[in-house]
Amino acid sequence: MKHYDFVLAGGGLAGLSLACRLARSPLGSKSMLIIDHDKDQQSDRTFSFWTTGSGPFDDAVCRSWRHMRVAGSCTEQRIDLDPYRYKTIRGRDFYRCARGLLADRPSIEFADGHIDSIEDGERAATVRFDDNEVTGTWVFDSLLEPAQAMNNGFTRLKLTFVGWEIETSEPSFDADVMTFMDFRTPQRDDLRFIYVLPFAVNRALVEYTAFTTGRISGSEARAALTAYLESVVGLQQFSILSQEGGCLPVTDQPYPRRLGKRVMAVGIKGGRLKPTTGYAFTRVKADSDAIVASLLQRGHPFDVPQGEPSFRWLDSIMLRVMAKHGGDMHAIMETFFAKNPAERVLSFLDEEATPLDILQLMATLPAAKFVEAALLN
Repeated sequence: MKHYDFVLAGGGLAGLSLACRLARSPLGSKSMLIIDHDKDQQSDRTFSFWTTGSGPFDDAVCRSWRHMRVAGSCTEQRIDLDPYRYKTIRGRDFYRCARGLLADRPSIEFADGHIDSIEDGERAATVRFDDNEVTGTWVFDSLLEPAQAMNNGFTRLKLTFVGWEIETSEPSFDADVMTFMDFRTPQRDDLRFIYVLPFAVNRALVEYTAFTTGRISGSEARAALTAYLESVVGLQQFSILSQEGGCLPVTDQPYPRRLGKRVMAVGIKGGRLKPTTGYAFTRVKADSDAIVASLLQRGHPFDVPQGEPSFRWLDSIMLRVMAKHGGDMHAIMETFFAKNPAERVLSFLDEEATPLDILQLMATLPAAKFVEAALLN
């Protein structure tokens, strides 16, 4: 049975981000196996994030924007993001870039296969996939599993997204402004909006996004996209170049990080998806940095930040409001962006806001709904 220093169960965003960080660290000569079953490298998604600096995957960024739009039935805000930039990486470009960074490392191997089990051990964990069996001193598990059982006091919603990258025969988009939220789509007592990334004046990713308590069918999402493109953008004809979609669980219930003496959860499985926004890219990067620091300083990967309790509490409150007052969320979010500078909002969403920033942000939210949610057990 072959042994590795690190086994990464899953070669998606979390697995490859951690692998690249390990490879660039003093641990880069350690043996590593990355197991994944997706030969196409999941080209059906994009990763977006805001940042004030550069990152290891900047070569894969296909477009960045300095301005964003938040629109509703009666208002439209064009927001200057400076000093931030909003960046997007296509899934296929991320995987190509990450694998390129790992390609010249003889100590790193890739395996294609479906993982059947991960068994913890005293000195190593055993990973079984297809007809193979390997051991790892440390195993990092990013494989999503069926929804965990909910405990009382926690909130769970479904984040559904369906997107089309479209091309038009005539200029139809402002390529300098990405649309963060456009609420000109039926809310149906939930928070629902359209998200637009214009790659050119005639090409854009247009995505329907919804935070709901129940399921949304694919046909419902596609109908909403078509209605938006026809009634709001004013398109009668367009070509769909590619599609993406998914349904992710968002919850304030804590995700365990330590799954055994030798096994650690990473990525969405490790709670790196921020539940109130659905963003994970920068959180995964920060988590990869923390894991490597823990390995170097502590000799194990588990000494990573748990996140400020205040931000976890605020996420819980926001999820409760979204679950109970979903139909009002569009007005709340429009006001939230109108009354706060972008830098304050984005630093808050990144959980880097100061206590004063948080107080100023909270003052722009409807007190009654949020106090009610805060008092729920």
